[in-house]
Amino acid sequence: MSALARTNTTAQGVEEDIIVPLLARLATIRAVLDAAPAPTPTPDRQDAPAPAMATAAAEEENARAEAAALLEKVRGEMSHLRAVFRRIDDADKSIRYGFDPVEERIDDALQHARPDAGHVREALLAVDAGIEAIRSSIREVYRFPCDGDERLDPPPPATAPATGVVMTRRMGEIRRGPQMRHLSLAIGGFEARLRGCVLTLAAFPECAVIKKRLLIHWWLGEGFVRSAAEGKSRFDELIAKGFIVPIPGHLCATVHRCAVRPWMRDLLTGVAKRSAFLDLDPGNDFTLARRACLNAGRMSSGFSPEARAIYNVDQKYLELDDAWFAGKKELRALQLGQWREFGPLEQIANPMDSHIELSGVEHLAGMECCKNLRYISFRGISRIESLPDSIGKLRDLTVLDLRACHNLEELGQGITRLDRLEYLDLSECHLLVGMPKGIGRLTRLEVLKGFVVANPSRREPCHLNELTKLNKLRKLGIVIGTMAVPTDDEFMKLGEFRALESLKIRWGVLASDNKGKIEASSHQKPIDKMKFALPPNLKKLDLRCFPLTDFAQWVMPKDVKKLYIRGGKLMTLGDEQGWEAEVLRLRFLNDLEYDHDRLKRSFRKLKPENTEIHACPKFIRGQ
Repeated sequence: MSALARTNTTAQGVEEDIIVPLLARLATIRAVLDAAPAPTPTPDRQDAPAPAMATAAAEEENARAEAAALLEKVRGEMSHLRAVFRRIDDADKSIRYGFDPVEERIDDALQHARPDAGHVREALLAVDAGIEAIRSSIREVYRFPCDGDERLDPPPPATAPATGVVMTRRMGEIRRGPQMRHLSLAIGGFEARLRGCVLTLAAFPECAVIKKRLLIHWWLGEGFVRSAAEGKSRFDELIAKGFIVPIPGHLCATVHRCAVRPWMRDLLTGVAKRSAFLDLDPGNDFTLARRACLNAGRMSSGFSPEARAIYNVDQKYLELDDAWFAGKKELRALQLGQWREFGPLEQIANPMDSHIELSGVEHLAGMECCKNLRYISFRGISRIESLPDSIGKLRDLTVLDLRACHNLEELGQGITRLDRLEYLDLSECHLLVGMPKGIGRLTRLEVLKGFVVANPSRREPCHLNELTKLNKLRKLGIVIGTMAVPTDDEFMKLGEFRALESLKIRWGVLASDNKGKIEASSHQKPIDKMKFALPPNLKKLDLRCFPLTDFAQWVMPKDVKKLYIRGGKLMTLGDEQGWEAEVLRLRFLNDLEYDHDRLKRSFRKLKPENTEIHACPKFIRGQ
């Protein structure tokens, strides 16, 4: 088995760890073919007859054309296999989820110190029904026997509907069984804030992958948790109690994503409806709902005056009017943006999936009526060019997520009055030209993503030295555009950020001359003249489009524990010993000339499972 194939044996793992890297290698082959020079006579063949040389050149050209045709065929077949494995992964997930009720009933039987025969019999009947449902799914999906006798022929298609009916009925009996009723009563008896955290899970579609950050922000908005730290503890508690299933991350031991088992979601949906906690009305009629989940289809603005949360689950088009915010004094959480995650490949394949259209932008000024708003997300919404100045009246606002608002050009001064703001995300707001002066007054900020270094078009810009007042800032993302004009010591100020643990810097794409030297814009200080310092307690450093060829020209990030470098001009990591990195991710570094042995000598604490070298064609891998 190849090294790639050993990394992840799931169908999704085959796609991500095998097929995607192979497609990248095929793209490299394509580039090599395109760049290969036309055949020319070699020194030892200078005396060869002209006809022979012409024949050799023609054969070379034919071979190149045939190779190009084969390459396109292989790429097409590989792309088709990728789609097939996605379908296999969906089928596998459906089958794996079938084991959840089986596990629950077996555990239920074992939890009794002196189980009576009737209780055991009831549990085993439910287990038997669950196993039959799993076997039925396997037969239907894979068309091979699973009855303990491989010589049996697969069941004929005509029996599938009957089996499906039995499966549905038996699974329904399990979901309506005594254990589910017991769990429902247990949820009702939870302390109010814990119950609120649990029931928000019912808002998300079946089998959805949910980010921990997303849940914590909702909980913060409604007051179910008092801090991000408490939210993380609550998230871990829900994992321990079995309400959510953790989804491990790549190269990261910390769980950042989760899912809800289908039967658990059914249970939570029922409890949420009966207790009037959450309204999942598919018709989008929320005139009486305390928490409205916006679904696909026609949208109404007739929300209850008592609404505490408006959450966009599946609405691609939003039309604001005066009624959206008028009288909503109880509104605490406003999630109009995109909650789903879309990877780069998904965004390329289906760019509109992550996009939300908003009209009536001028009505956003009406949010000033919602004095209790603590959480706002406009992530992925178009047409928002600036924030209304009235946003400064939302003095309880704790979380503001503006990520991927691609039309956002100006934040406005109103944002500088949000003195309780703890989280501000401006990532992927590519039209922003700078930050308003006064951001340094937001002394509760813990996370600031997408800080844009000012360019000459902005009057009275905010510089990094203003952020040194933010003593609680743990995470910072900086964007250095092609027109950025930093002050002489601006990036040296990073050395004064003592609380900062995570730093991400993204440079704009710069032009280079014919010798490969990177040129700054006419307004910008030369890249190699920008002096940097790193925060003293930095644990994670993420560099995007790094513009220099060697860290010796910049600053050596030897003490960071996690080092991510994606894209740019970096050619070497040097030969210095004593790097402290325990996680290393190098991606899309076309000029990186390095090898596995040098990597092992320099990064003594690095383990293979915490190392990713992707699309670095000049990197020499070990045997």
